Amino acid sequence: MLAERYERQIALPEIGEAGQARLLASSALVVGCGGLGSTLLYCLCGMGVGRIGFCDGDVVSASNLNRQFLYTPADVGRKKTEAAHKRLRAFAPEPTLEPLDAFVTPDNAPSLVSRYDVVLLAVDAIPARLAVNHACVEAGVPLVDAGVDGFHGSLFTVRPGKTACLGCLYSASAPEQPAVPSFAPIVSVVASLQAQCAANILLNLPNPTDGRMLLFDGAAMATEFVTIARNPRCPICGK
Repeated sequence: MLAERYERQIALPEIGEAGQARLLASSALVVGCGGLGSTLLYCLCGMGVGRIGFCDGDVVSASNLNRQFLYTPADVGRKKTEAAHKRLRAFAPEPTLEPLDAFVTPDNAPSLVSRYDVVLLAVDAIPARLAVNHACVEAGVPLVDAGVDGFHGSLFTVRPGKTACLGCLYSASAPEQPAVPSFAPIVSVVASLQAQCAANILLNLPNPTDGRMLLFDGAAMATEFVTIARNPRCPICGK
């Protein structure tokens, strides 16, 4: 059953049986179980990542349902991690799933990220992003960040010690952002690209977003890359 489940991706020369074994032995943490997190978690389970953590302290609301495919109207008011765990367990019983009903903070981020091979950010808030980024830089764990705003999305991979980090991009004093408009196709595309970055990292394949931000314009179906230089004065990675 297990071999048959993954036979279509094992057929890829970039993966093969050795690559599939590598995925099954790997781990990933998804921070945020919203729109990006929903697609990410399905992709990670589908590709056969052996151990998958996911954290979120929020509950499901009706406004989530246009793009957060882990949930149904019956889940409104329920903890996201609880509903996500049930849905993912039914979809893929093989991976070890590790839900955490909590928001990420500077206090809990270090102990969270140090347990995984790659971390994927699926949150809007800058403080949460910076907290995870700081923990990943300190622990040397690759970090893939993504964001969506309407028909536009972005993707960036941090390789601690080698590329710029999110501290080079965002200020800790950045004002809180209002709820951003979100459209399901754009969210799903960006999350799928983020999942591919995770696969590239775990399989040791070339990863085009290492130190480069991918900008996606969903309305024009266009992409471009912008190289992000390290900031020697960055309070997180500059030291």
